[in-house]
Amino acid sequence: MESKSNPKNNFLSQEIFATESIWKLMAKMCVPAVLTILIMVLYNMADIYFIGQTGDSYKVTALSLCMPITTVLSALGSMVGTGASSCISIAMGRGDTSRVHAFSSFSFYFSLLVGAAYAIVIYIFMNPILNLLGTSPNTRDFAQSYLFFILLGAPLVMVNTCMGQVIRSEGAATQSMIGNTIGTIVNIILDPIFILTFGLGVPGAAIATVIGNACSTVFFIYYLLKKSQKMSILPKDFSFQRSLVFAILSIGLPSGISTLLNSLSSIFENNLLVEHGDQYVAALSVAGRATMIIGMLQMGIAMGVQPIVAYSYGAKKWDRMNETIKKTAGFTLVLGLILTVLCRIFSQQLVTAFIDDAQIIPLGVYVISISTLTGPLAGVYQLCTTFLQSTEKASYAIFVSVLRQGLVFIPALYIMNRLFGFDGIVWCQPAALICSLVLAFALAMRHYRQLRKKDAEDTAASSEFSENPACKKEITA
Repeated sequence: MESKSNPKNNFLSQEIFATESIWKLMAKMCVPAVLTILIMVLYNMADIYFIGQTGDSYKVTALSLCMPITTVLSALGSMVGTGASSCISIAMGRGDTSRVHAFSSFSFYFSLLVGAAYAIVIYIFMNPILNLLGTSPNTRDFAQSYLFFILLGAPLVMVNTCMGQVIRSEGAATQSMIGNTIGTIVNIILDPIFILTFGLGVPGAAIATVIGNACSTVFFIYYLLKKSQKMSILPKDFSFQRSLVFAILSIGLPSGISTLLNSLSSIFENNLLVEHGDQYVAALSVAGRATMIIGMLQMGIAMGVQPIVAYSYGAKKWDRMNETIKKTAGFTLVLGLILTVLCRIFSQQLVTAFIDDAQIIPLGVYVISISTLTGPLAGVYQLCTTFLQSTEKASYAIFVSVLRQGLVFIPALYIMNRLFGFDGIVWCQPAALICSLVLAFALAMRHYRQLRKKDAEDTAASSEFSENPACKKEITA
Protein backbone atom coordinates (compact mmCIF):
# COMPACT_ATOMS: atom_id res chain seq x y z
CA MET A 1 0.00 0.00 0.00
CA GLU A 2 1.21 3.47 -0.81
CA SER A 3 2.20 5.92 1.90
CA LYS A 4 -0.28 8.00 3.81
CA SER A 5 1.06 11.23 2.38
CA ASN A 6 0.37 10.38 -1.26
CA PRO A 7 -2.21 12.98 -2.39
CA LYS A 8 -3.03 10.99 -5.49
CA ASN A 9 -4.56 8.26 -3.33
CA ASN A 10 -6.86 10.82 -1.69
CA PHE A 11 -8.05 12.02 -5.09
CA LEU A 12 -8.65 8.53 -6.46
CA SER A 13 -10.61 7.48 -3.39
CA GLN A 14 -12.92 10.48 -3.70
CA GLU A 15 -13.22 9.88 -7.46
CA ILE A 16 -14.50 6.37 -6.73
CA PHE A 17 -17.31 7.79 -4.57
CA ALA A 18 -18.11 10.36 -7.25
CA THR A 19 -17.83 8.44 -10.51
CA GLU A 20 -17.73 4.64 -9.98
CA SER A 21 -20.82 2.78 -11.21
CA ILE A 22 -23.29 2.28 -8.38
CA TRP A 23 -23.40 -1.52 -8.54
CA LYS A 24 -19.59 -1.73 -8.49
CA LEU A 25 -19.35 0.81 -5.68
CA MET A 26 -22.06 -0.99 -3.71
CA ALA A 27 -20.15 -4.24 -4.16
CA LYS A 28 -16.92 -2.63 -2.93
CA MET A 29 -18.62 -1.11 0.10
CA CYS A 30 -21.43 -3.57 0.90
CA VAL A 31 -19.71 -6.93 0.46
CA PRO A 32 -17.08 -6.20 3.14
CA ALA A 33 -19.77 -4.61 5.34
CA VAL A 34 -22.03 -7.65 4.97
CA LEU A 35 -19.12 -9.98 5.67
CA THR A 36 -18.36 -7.86 8.74
CA ILE A 37 -21.95 -8.32 9.89
CA LEU A 38 -21.70 -12.08 9.29
CA ILE A 39 -18.58 -12.06 11.42
CA MET A 40 -20.47 -10.11 14.10
CA VAL A 41 -23.27 -12.68 13.93
CA LEU A 42 -20.72 -15.46 14.50
CA TYR A 43 -19.23 -13.37 17.30
CA ASN A 44 -22.61 -13.05 19.01
CA MET A 45 -23.50 -16.68 18.42
CA ALA A 46 -20.20 -18.12 19.64
CA ASP A 47 -20.72 -17.48 23.37
CA ILE A 48 -24.29 -18.82 23.37
CA TYR A 49 -23.32 -21.82 21.25
CA PHE A 50 -20.42 -22.99 23.44
CA ILE A 51 -22.26 -22.22 26.68
CA GLY A 52 -25.13 -24.26 25.27
CA GLN A 53 -22.75 -27.21 24.90
CA THR A 54 -22.47 -27.36 28.69
CA GLY A 55 -26.11 -28.50 28.73
CA ASP A 56 -27.02 -25.98 31.44
CA SER A 57 -30.01 -23.86 30.35
CA TYR A 58 -29.52 -21.54 33.34
CA LYS A 59 -26.14 -20.46 31.92
CA VAL A 60 -27.73 -19.80 28.54
CA THR A 61 -30.45 -17.77 30.25
CA ALA A 62 -27.85 -15.80 32.25
CA LEU A 63 -26.02 -14.80 29.08
CA SER A 64 -29.33 -13.82 27.48
CA LEU A 65 -30.20 -11.62 30.46
CA CYS A 66 -26.82 -9.87 30.22
CA MET A 67 -27.20 -9.08 26.53
CA PRO A 68 -28.90 -5.69 27.11
CA ILE A 69 -25.82 -4.47 29.02
CA THR A 70 -23.37 -5.54 26.31
CA THR A 71 -25.75 -4.28 23.62
CA VAL A 72 -25.87 -0.83 25.22
CA LEU A 73 -22.06 -0.76 25.20
CA SER A 74 -22.03 -1.63 21.50
CA ALA A 75 -24.80 0.92 20.94
CA LEU A 76 -22.69 3.70 22.40
CA GLY A 77 -19.80 2.72 20.14
CA SER A 78 -22.12 2.51 17.16
CA MET A 79 -23.62 5.90 18.00
CA VAL A 80 -20.24 7.64 17.95
CA GLY A 81 -19.03 5.58 14.97
CA THR A 82 -22.13 6.17 12.85
CA GLY A 83 -22.15 9.89 13.59
CA ALA A 84 -18.43 10.29 12.89
CA SER A 85 -18.64 8.17 9.73
CA SER A 86 -21.45 10.31 8.28
CA CYS A 87 -19.69 13.55 9.25
CA ILE A 88 -16.43 12.37 7.69
CA SER A 89 -18.15 11.30 4.45
CA ILE A 90 -19.99 14.64 4.21
CA ALA A 91 -16.73 16.53 4.89
CA MET A 92 -15.01 14.48 2.17
CA GLY A 93 -17.78 15.39 -0.26
CA ARG A 94 -17.17 19.05 0.58
CA GLY A 95 -13.37 18.68 0.41
CA ASP A 96 -12.79 19.71 4.07
CA THR A 97 -9.71 17.71 5.15
CA SER A 98 -9.25 19.46 8.51
CA ARG A 99 -12.75 18.42 9.59
CA VAL A 100 -12.02 14.83 8.57
CA HIS A 101 -9.00 14.81 10.91
CA ALA A 102 -10.98 16.42 13.72
CA PHE A 103 -13.94 14.03 13.46
CA SER A 104 -11.82 10.86 13.33
CA SER A 105 -9.58 11.87 16.24
CA PHE A 106 -12.52 12.95 18.39
CA SER A 107 -14.39 9.68 17.79
CA PHE A 108 -11.38 7.59 18.91
CA TYR A 109 -10.68 9.34 22.22
CA PHE A 110 -14.30 10.02 23.03
CA SER A 111 -15.19 6.33 22.63
CA LEU A 112 -12.39 5.37 25.02
CA LEU A 113 -13.65 7.78 27.67
CA VAL A 114 -17.29 6.76 27.30
CA GLY A 115 -16.40 3.05 27.47
CA ALA A 116 -14.49 3.56 30.72
CA ALA A 117 -17.27 5.68 32.24
CA TYR A 118 -19.90 3.10 31.28
CA ALA A 119 -17.93 0.29 32.93
CA ILE A 120 -17.58 2.25 36.18
CA VAL A 121 -21.29 3.09 36.35
CA ILE A 122 -22.44 -0.49 35.66
CA TYR A 123 -19.97 -1.90 38.21
CA ILE A 124 -21.10 0.50 40.95
CA PHE A 125 -24.77 -0.32 40.39
CA MET A 126 -24.28 -4.01 39.55
CA ASN A 127 -26.77 -5.43 42.08
CA PRO A 128 -29.80 -3.28 41.25
CA ILE A 129 -29.04 -3.69 37.55
CA LEU A 130 -29.04 -7.49 37.88
CA ASN A 131 -32.41 -7.23 39.61
CA LEU A 132 -33.69 -5.04 36.79
CA LEU A 133 -32.45 -7.54 34.19
CA GLY A 134 -34.69 -10.19 35.72
CA THR A 135 -32.08 -12.58 37.10
CA SER A 136 -33.35 -15.37 39.34
CA PRO A 137 -31.48 -17.26 42.07
CA ASN A 138 -30.63 -19.82 39.39
CA THR A 139 -29.00 -17.32 37.03
CA ARG A 140 -27.72 -14.43 39.15
CA ASP A 141 -24.18 -15.69 39.92
CA PHE A 142 -23.61 -16.64 36.28
CA ALA A 143 -24.76 -13.22 35.08
CA GLN A 144 -22.65 -11.36 37.63
CA SER A 145 -19.45 -13.22 36.73
CA TYR A 146 -20.02 -12.62 33.01
CA LEU A 147 -20.59 -8.87 33.42
CA PHE A 148 -17.54 -8.44 35.66
CA PHE A 149 -15.10 -9.51 32.95
CA ILE A 150 -16.99 -7.76 30.15
CA LEU A 151 -16.72 -4.47 32.04
CA LEU A 152 -12.96 -4.84 32.34
CA GLY A 153 -12.73 -4.65 28.57
CA ALA A 154 -15.54 -2.13 28.01
CA PRO A 155 -13.31 0.66 26.58
CA LEU A 156 -11.87 -1.79 24.04
CA VAL A 157 -15.34 -2.99 23.01
CA MET A 158 -16.41 0.63 22.57
CA VAL A 159 -13.38 1.62 20.46
CA ASN A 160 -13.61 -1.53 18.35
CA THR A 161 -17.27 -0.91 17.51
CA CYS A 162 -16.72 2.78 16.82
CA MET A 163 -13.58 2.69 14.68
CA GLY A 164 -14.80 -0.28 12.64
CA GLN A 165 -17.50 2.05 11.32
CA VAL A 166 -15.34 5.15 11.08
CA ILE A 167 -12.76 3.72 8.69
CA ARG A 168 -15.48 2.70 6.23
CA SER A 169 -16.16 6.39 5.62
CA GLU A 170 -12.97 6.66 3.51
CA GLY A 171 -13.82 3.50 1.57
CA ALA A 172 -11.80 1.12 3.77
CA ALA A 173 -14.63 -1.42 4.05
CA THR A 174 -12.23 -4.34 3.55
CA GLN A 175 -9.98 -3.17 6.39
CA SER A 176 -13.02 -2.84 8.63
CA MET A 177 -13.95 -6.42 7.79
CA ILE A 178 -10.40 -7.66 8.48
CA GLY A 179 -10.36 -5.98 11.89
CA ASN A 180 -13.65 -7.59 12.90
CA THR A 181 -12.55 -10.94 11.48
CA ILE A 182 -9.45 -10.96 13.65
CA GLY A 183 -11.49 -10.43 16.81
CA THR A 184 -14.08 -13.04 15.86
CA ILE A 185 -11.52 -15.72 15.03
CA VAL A 186 -9.74 -15.11 18.32
CA ASN A 187 -13.06 -15.28 20.19
CA ILE A 188 -14.20 -18.49 18.48
CA ILE A 189 -10.82 -20.15 19.14
CA LEU A 190 -10.73 -19.12 22.80
CA ASP A 191 -14.41 -19.86 23.62
CA PRO A 192 -14.18 -23.68 23.65
CA ILE A 193 -10.78 -23.51 25.35
CA PHE A 194 -11.94 -21.28 28.20
CA ILE A 195 -15.53 -22.55 28.50
CA LEU A 196 -15.13 -26.30 28.00
CA THR A 197 -11.43 -27.25 28.27
CA PHE A 198 -10.56 -25.01 31.23
CA GLY A 199 -14.08 -25.34 32.66
CA LEU A 200 -14.47 -21.59 33.22
CA GLY A 201 -18.04 -21.60 31.88
CA VAL A 202 -19.73 -18.19 31.68
CA PRO A 203 -16.68 -16.14 32.82
CA GLY A 204 -14.66 -17.91 30.11
CA ALA A 205 -17.05 -16.61 27.46
CA ALA A 206 -16.60 -13.05 28.72
CA ILE A 207 -12.79 -13.32 28.82
CA ALA A 208 -12.70 -14.65 25.25
CA THR A 209 -14.93 -11.77 24.10
CA VAL A 210 -12.69 -9.14 25.71
CA ILE A 211 -9.50 -10.61 24.24
CA GLY A 212 -11.12 -10.75 20.80
CA ASN A 213 -12.11 -7.08 21.01
CA ALA A 214 -8.59 -6.16 22.15
CA CYS A 215 -7.08 -7.81 19.07
CA SER A 216 -9.49 -5.98 16.75
CA THR A 217 -8.75 -2.66 18.44
CA VAL A 218 -5.00 -3.12 17.96
CA PHE A 219 -5.56 -3.69 14.24
CA PHE A 220 -7.72 -0.56 13.86
CA ILE A 221 -5.16 1.58 15.68
CA TYR A 222 -2.43 0.24 13.37
CA TYR A 223 -4.53 1.01 10.30
CA LEU A 224 -5.37 4.55 11.41
CA LEU A 225 -1.76 5.38 12.30
CA LYS A 226 -0.01 3.74 9.36
CA LYS A 227 -2.38 3.13 6.46
CA SER A 228 -5.29 5.58 6.52
CA GLN A 229 -5.18 8.13 3.69
CA LYS A 230 -7.32 10.82 5.28
CA MET A 231 -8.04 10.20 8.98
CA SER A 232 -6.06 10.81 12.13
CA ILE A 233 -6.11 9.70 15.76
CA LEU A 234 -3.15 11.85 16.74
CA PRO A 235 -3.66 13.82 19.99
CA LYS A 236 -2.84 17.09 18.20
CA ASP A 237 -5.96 16.66 16.05
CA PHE A 238 -8.24 16.00 19.03
CA SER A 239 -10.44 18.77 20.33
CA PHE A 240 -13.65 18.93 22.32
CA GLN A 241 -15.26 21.63 20.24
CA ARG A 242 -18.99 21.96 20.70
CA SER A 243 -19.54 21.85 16.93
CA LEU A 244 -17.78 18.46 16.66
CA VAL A 245 -19.68 16.94 19.56
CA PHE A 246 -23.02 18.22 18.30
CA ALA A 247 -22.43 17.12 14.70
CA ILE A 248 -21.38 13.57 15.61
CA LEU A 249 -23.94 12.96 18.33
CA SER A 250 -26.87 14.53 16.47
CA ILE A 251 -26.27 12.21 13.49
CA GLY A 252 -25.27 9.16 15.53
CA LEU A 253 -27.95 9.56 18.18
CA PRO A 254 -30.64 7.70 16.20
CA SER A 255 -28.46 4.57 16.02
CA GLY A 256 -27.64 4.84 19.69
CA ILE A 257 -31.26 5.42 20.69
CA SER A 258 -32.42 2.52 18.53
CA THR A 259 -29.99 0.08 20.12
CA LEU A 260 -30.50 1.48 23.61
CA LEU A 261 -34.25 1.09 23.24
CA ASN A 262 -33.68 -2.40 21.88
CA SER A 263 -31.78 -3.21 25.05
CA LEU A 264 -34.42 -1.57 27.23
CA SER A 265 -37.19 -3.44 25.46
CA SER A 266 -35.22 -6.67 25.91
CA ILE A 267 -35.11 -6.02 29.65
CA PHE A 268 -38.89 -5.50 29.74
CA GLU A 269 -39.39 -8.51 27.51
CA ASN A 270 -37.18 -10.75 29.65
CA ASN A 271 -38.91 -9.63 32.83
CA LEU A 272 -42.27 -10.63 31.33
CA LEU A 273 -40.86 -13.91 30.01
CA VAL A 274 -39.40 -14.84 33.41
CA GLU A 275 -42.95 -14.79 34.77
CA HIS A 276 -43.76 -17.59 32.31
CA GLY A 277 -40.53 -19.47 33.17
CA ASP A 278 -36.75 -19.39 32.50
CA GLN A 279 -37.23 -21.75 29.54
CA TYR A 280 -39.21 -19.04 27.71
CA VAL A 281 -36.29 -16.60 28.08
CA ALA A 282 -33.91 -19.22 26.68
CA ALA A 283 -36.29 -20.06 23.79
CA LEU A 284 -36.70 -16.44 22.68
CA SER A 285 -32.96 -15.82 23.01
CA VAL A 286 -31.99 -18.91 21.01
CA ALA A 287 -34.56 -18.11 18.30
CA GLY A 288 -33.29 -14.53 18.17
CA ARG A 289 -29.71 -15.72 17.70
CA ALA A 290 -30.81 -18.16 15.01
CA THR A 291 -32.66 -15.51 12.96
CA MET A 292 -30.52 -12.44 13.68
CA ILE A 293 -28.72 -13.01 10.39
CA ILE A 294 -31.78 -11.68 8.50
CA GLY A 295 -31.80 -8.24 10.10
CA MET A 296 -28.05 -7.96 10.55
CA LEU A 297 -27.19 -8.71 6.92
CA GLN A 298 -29.65 -6.07 5.81
CA MET A 299 -28.11 -3.73 8.36
CA GLY A 300 -24.72 -4.51 6.82
CA ILE A 301 -25.96 -3.43 3.41
CA ALA A 302 -27.30 -0.18 4.87
CA MET A 303 -23.96 0.39 6.61
CA GLY A 304 -22.16 -0.25 3.34
CA VAL A 305 -24.11 2.35 1.36
CA GLN A 306 -24.07 4.95 4.14
CA PRO A 307 -20.78 6.58 3.02
CA ILE A 308 -22.07 6.67 -0.58
CA VAL A 309 -25.31 8.40 0.45
CA ALA A 310 -23.51 10.83 2.78
CA TYR A 311 -20.86 11.68 0.16
CA SER A 312 -23.52 12.20 -2.53
CA TYR A 313 -25.44 14.46 -0.16
CA GLY A 314 -22.32 16.49 0.69
CA ALA A 315 -21.47 16.84 -3.02
CA LYS A 316 -25.15 17.43 -3.98
CA LYS A 317 -25.15 14.52 -6.44
CA TRP A 318 -28.87 13.83 -6.17
CA ASP A 319 -29.20 11.43 -9.11
CA ARG A 320 -26.42 9.31 -7.68
CA MET A 321 -28.13 9.26 -4.31
CA ASN A 322 -31.45 8.23 -5.90
CA GLU A 323 -29.85 5.38 -7.81
CA THR A 324 -28.04 4.13 -4.70
CA ILE A 325 -31.18 4.12 -2.55
CA LYS A 326 -33.42 2.46 -5.15
CA LYS A 327 -30.95 -0.33 -5.92
CA THR A 328 -30.23 -0.91 -2.24
CA ALA A 329 -33.94 -1.13 -1.38
CA GLY A 330 -34.57 -3.71 -4.09
CA PHE A 331 -31.58 -5.78 -3.10
CA THR A 332 -32.48 -5.84 0.60
CA LEU A 333 -36.04 -6.95 -0.18
CA VAL A 334 -34.81 -9.90 -2.27
CA LEU A 335 -32.10 -10.86 0.22
CA GLY A 336 -34.54 -10.63 3.15
CA LEU A 337 -37.03 -12.90 1.38
CA ILE A 338 -34.40 -15.56 0.63
CA LEU A 339 -33.05 -15.54 4.19
CA THR A 340 -36.55 -15.68 5.65
CA VAL A 341 -37.43 -18.78 3.62
CA LEU A 342 -34.19 -20.51 4.63
CA CYS A 343 -34.68 -19.73 8.33
CA ARG A 344 -38.23 -21.08 8.28
CA ILE A 345 -37.21 -24.29 6.44
CA PHE A 346 -34.33 -25.04 8.80
CA SER A 347 -35.83 -23.62 12.01
CA GLN A 348 -35.55 -26.83 14.04
CA GLN A 349 -31.94 -27.38 13.02
CA LEU A 350 -31.10 -23.78 13.90
CA VAL A 351 -32.57 -24.05 17.39
CA THR A 352 -31.03 -27.46 18.05
CA ALA A 353 -27.60 -26.10 17.07
CA PHE A 354 -27.73 -23.78 20.09
CA ILE A 355 -29.40 -25.93 22.72
CA ASP A 356 -30.56 -29.54 22.83
CA ASP A 357 -33.45 -29.28 25.27
CA ALA A 358 -36.72 -31.03 24.45
CA GLN A 359 -38.71 -28.38 26.31
CA ILE A 360 -37.06 -25.39 24.61
CA ILE A 361 -36.74 -26.61 20.99
CA PRO A 362 -40.47 -26.47 20.05
CA LEU A 363 -40.78 -23.04 21.70
CA GLY A 364 -37.81 -21.78 19.70
CA VAL A 365 -39.20 -23.14 16.42
CA TYR A 366 -42.53 -21.42 17.12
CA VAL A 367 -40.81 -18.09 17.79
CA ILE A 368 -38.89 -18.33 14.50
CA SER A 369 -42.11 -18.99 12.56
CA ILE A 370 -43.57 -15.69 13.82
CA SER A 371 -40.51 -13.44 14.05
CA THR A 372 -39.48 -14.07 10.42
CA LEU A 373 -42.79 -12.88 8.95
CA THR A 374 -41.41 -9.36 8.43
CA GLY A 375 -37.89 -10.46 7.47
CA PRO A 376 -37.94 -8.99 3.94
CA LEU A 377 -38.98 -5.54 5.24
CA ALA A 378 -36.25 -5.03 7.84
CA GLY A 379 -33.75 -3.78 5.24
CA VAL A 380 -36.07 -1.05 3.94
CA TYR A 381 -36.54 0.21 7.49
CA GLN A 382 -32.75 0.26 8.00
CA LEU A 383 -32.32 2.13 4.73
CA CYS A 384 -34.83 4.83 5.73
CA THR A 385 -32.93 5.43 8.96
CA THR A 386 -29.57 5.45 7.14
CA PHE A 387 -30.84 8.02 4.64
CA LEU A 388 -32.10 10.35 7.37
CA GLN A 389 -28.82 10.07 9.29
CA SER A 390 -26.62 10.54 6.22
CA THR A 391 -28.47 13.71 5.18
CA GLU A 392 -28.28 15.37 8.60
CA LYS A 393 -31.98 15.07 9.44
CA ALA A 394 -31.40 14.06 13.04
CA SER A 395 -34.89 14.94 14.29
CA TYR A 396 -36.63 12.56 11.88
CA ALA A 397 -34.03 9.84 12.40
CA ILE A 398 -34.38 10.05 16.18
CA PHE A 399 -38.17 9.87 15.95
CA VAL A 400 -37.99 6.81 13.69
CA SER A 401 -35.57 5.13 16.10
CA VAL A 402 -37.73 5.88 19.13
CA LEU A 403 -40.84 4.77 17.27
CA ARG A 404 -40.07 1.11 16.68
CA GLN A 405 -38.51 -0.04 19.95
CA GLY A 406 -40.04 2.57 22.23
CA LEU A 407 -43.32 4.21 21.30
CA VAL A 408 -44.75 1.11 19.62
CA PHE A 409 -43.02 -1.98 20.98
CA ILE A 410 -42.85 -1.41 24.73
CA PRO A 411 -46.53 -0.46 25.28
CA ALA A 412 -47.62 -3.25 22.91
CA LEU A 413 -45.46 -5.71 24.84
CA TYR A 414 -47.41 -5.23 28.07
CA ILE A 415 -50.80 -5.03 26.39
CA MET A 416 -50.28 -8.16 24.29
CA ASN A 417 -48.73 -10.10 27.17
CA ARG A 418 -51.76 -9.32 29.30
CA LEU A 419 -54.19 -10.32 26.55
CA PHE A 420 -52.39 -13.29 24.96
CA GLY A 421 -49.52 -14.24 27.26
CA PHE A 422 -46.38 -15.67 25.62
CA ASP A 423 -48.02 -15.62 22.17
CA GLY A 424 -48.57 -11.87 22.47
CA ILE A 425 -44.92 -11.25 23.32
CA VAL A 426 -43.79 -13.21 20.26
CA TRP A 427 -46.06 -11.24 17.91
CA CYS A 428 -44.92 -7.82 19.17
CA GLN A 429 -41.75 -7.49 17.06
CA PRO A 430 -43.28 -8.05 13.60
CA ALA A 431 -46.23 -5.79 14.47
CA ALA A 432 -43.92 -3.01 15.67
CA LEU A 433 -41.77 -3.22 12.53
CA ILE A 434 -44.72 -2.85 10.15
CA CYS A 435 -46.10 0.19 12.00
CA SER A 436 -42.68 1.83 12.20
CA LEU A 437 -41.79 1.16 8.55
CA VAL A 438 -44.89 2.98 7.27
CA LEU A 439 -44.01 6.14 9.19
CA ALA A 440 -40.26 5.88 8.49
CA PHE A 441 -40.86 5.68 4.75
CA ALA A 442 -43.24 8.66 4.85
CA LEU A 443 -40.72 10.79 6.76
CA ALA A 444 -37.84 9.79 4.46
CA MET A 445 -39.85 10.80 1.38
CA ARG A 446 -40.87 14.09 3.00
CA HIS A 447 -37.26 14.95 3.84
CA TYR A 448 -36.05 14.01 0.34
CA ARG A 449 -38.59 16.34 -1.25
CA GLN A 450 -37.51 19.13 1.10
CA LEU A 451 -33.87 18.62 0.14
CA ARG A 452 -34.61 18.80 -3.58
CA LYS A 453 -36.81 21.85 -3.16
CA LYS A 454 -34.12 23.70 -1.19
CA ASP A 455 -31.47 22.75 -3.73
CA ALA A 456 -33.67 24.02 -6.58
CA GLU A 457 -34.24 27.31 -4.74
CA ASP A 458 -30.51 27.74 -4.06
CA THR A 459 -29.69 27.01 -7.70
CA ALA A 460 -32.31 29.52 -8.91
CA ALA A 461 -31.05 32.18 -6.51
CA SER A 462 -27.45 31.61 -7.61
CA SER A 463 -28.45 31.78 -11.28
CA GLU A 464 -30.42 34.98 -10.73
CA PHE A 465 -27.49 36.55 -8.90
CA SER A 466 -24.97 35.66 -11.61
CA GLU A 467 -27.24 36.95 -14.40
CA ASN A 468 -27.95 40.29 -12.71
CA PRO A 469 -25.90 43.00 -14.54
CA ALA A 470 -25.26 44.87 -11.32
CA CYS A 471 -23.94 41.70 -9.67
CA LYS A 472 -21.74 40.96 -12.69
CA LYS A 473 -20.29 44.45 -12.49
CA GLU A 474 -19.65 44.08 -8.76
CA ILE A 475 -17.97 40.70 -9.22
CA THR A 476 -15.81 42.05 -12.05
CA ALA A 477 -14.79 45.01 -9.93
